[in-house]
Amino acid sequence: MGLYVVHDQSTMLVALGIVYDNSSTIHNVPYADDVLRVNVVTVYHREALVPYPTLEVRFVSQAVGTFVAWPTHLVKKVSDEVISFSYQSILFFVIINYMYTNCYYH
Repeated sequence: MGLYVVHDQSTMLVALGIVYDNSSTIHNVPYADDVLRVNVVTVYHREALVPYPTLEVRFVSQAVGTFVAWPTHLVKKVSDEVISFSYQSILFFVIINYMYTNCYYH
């Protein structure tokens, strides 16, 4: 599922995650009906703030491999949507890919 945040009066895809419906708590803390328990798997915007920050997790990059609360209206299927990336995201990918494929470690 796509995990979105509100950004500049629109929603922005920041990560992909798995939704778990089998519990109403996250780390033994009950949560409201309009919140889902998700496990972040893939991150697109590392510095994006999670909707419900905790002492341990403030940024999406810190949420990988753990359960976090996410508002129901910001969790959407991404298979039927067009995903667009900013110029900076594409440039970053190209630079990292170039460095990875062209640098040799001895």
